[in-house]
Amino acid sequence: MIPRISIQSQRGIIGIESQRGQYEISRPQPDLNIRSERATITANNKPGTLIVDQSLTNEALNGGKPQAFWERIYSQYKQVAAQNIQQIVENGNRMGALHIKGNPIADIALNEFIEGAPDLQVFGYASPANIAFQYTPNDVNIQVERGNVTVDAQIHRPDIQFHRGSVKIYMQQYPKVTITPPEIDITA
Repeated sequence: MIPRISIQSQRGIIGIESQRGQYEISRPQPDLNIRSERATITANNKPGTLIVDQSLTNEALNGGKPQAFWERIYSQYKQVAAQNIQQIVENGNRMGALHIKGNPIADIALNEFIEGAPDLQVFGYASPANIAFQYTPNDVNIQVERGNVTVDAQIHRPDIQFHRGSVKIYMQQYPKVTITPPEIDITA
């Protein structure tokens, strides 16, 4: 047998432990200072103008103004004249109709006496709608002065603190080489 040398090696192992660094961040809330001024509204609303026309009511009650009274009466005379002419023609035709028995002249005189003067509309027409209203509103004068909002913000910087981490390096296993010499038998 040939003597042999035995060599054994063991690797070295490096151990590493690390801790991360940490940030600690705190940020205070900002300080707000808010001032506001109200808006001012000014409205000037004067009363409107109301016009009441009751001239038709006055005409219906007492004939109205003298000018309107006489104009109303005179305007009816054309119609009265036309009716009178028509009645004269009818009366003439009646008197000329000799074949009808009776006394037409006495009958005509009696009818004229009973009927009387012509019917004239002395007063105006009576109606609930005789009063006329006219209302004119004034324009509303509105003036607005705007309000104001002032915001002052005091911002604080964030407070940042860093806590270092660590790295620990150590030998977990040292390298070694073991050499075993051959066994030599000296007695032989």
